[in-house]
Amino acid sequence: MNTLTDNITCEYKPKLAITVYAAPGDTDFYLESHDINEKGQVLAGRPLEQEHLQGIVDVFFDERKNMSRITGMIPENMLAFDLRPGGNYKMIWWRPAEKRVLHHAVSLKIPTGKAWVPAMVYEVDWNELYVYALDKDERPKFPSKLFQAPYFNVNDNGSVCLGNARVKKPMNPSYADIMKYWEDLFWLSEFSHVNGEEKIKSGDLAAFWRKILKSNGRKKWADIDALIATKRTLKNLIDA
Repeated sequence: MNTLTDNITCEYKPKLAITVYAAPGDTDFYLESHDINEKGQVLAGRPLEQEHLQGIVDVFFDERKNMSRITGMIPENMLAFDLRPGGNYKMIWWRPAEKRVLHHAVSLKIPTGKAWVPAMVYEVDWNELYVYALDKDERPKFPSKLFQAPYFNVNDNGSVCLGNARVKKPMNPSYADIMKYWEDLFWLSEFSHVNGEEKIKSGDLAAFWRKILKSNGRKKWADIDALIATKRTLKNLIDA
């Protein structure tokens, strides 16, 4: 009998009940634990011990952590990784200036094509994707300034409105798999709308990309002066 079958056929019996008492306005709480006997009767309560509560929390945290376990070598372009409660994680990485295919909605009247994009910082936190541009094509350091990502579908705070990309989430992923998954969600989605304020200094994001896509043979990213600086640095991102 395998583990899944064992879990399905196993008979679970009540063992402990926890009662939560709240002060007016939910400003303070008191917890009691009640043992449950073989007859299913709830016995007298007693203050819930810190060790008991910590044990319950650890069980659920370890279970969620195992469900989202990431394996493999840490890629050289990773900047930070932090495991969050409940098996979530915060991951920050960067990529140098490179050629990418940009998919645009028909309504924008911008051709879909390959073009150079600036060096970028990607952040995934609580299952949300954020992207930023860099003004130097090199691995960023703590003081490095972050710039608005000059793309459609990106909010002023860097959060991405993920579009229609169909990307399969990797099973038993490595760090590299996770990075590729989120990058594909961004780059394989169709850019369709401007979110928030201006993303480049000229203000006309559509005209900006039409011009770049006409000259996709250029060397590296040559539009650093068009980027708009945010008030954030890489350190701000890591410390948040």
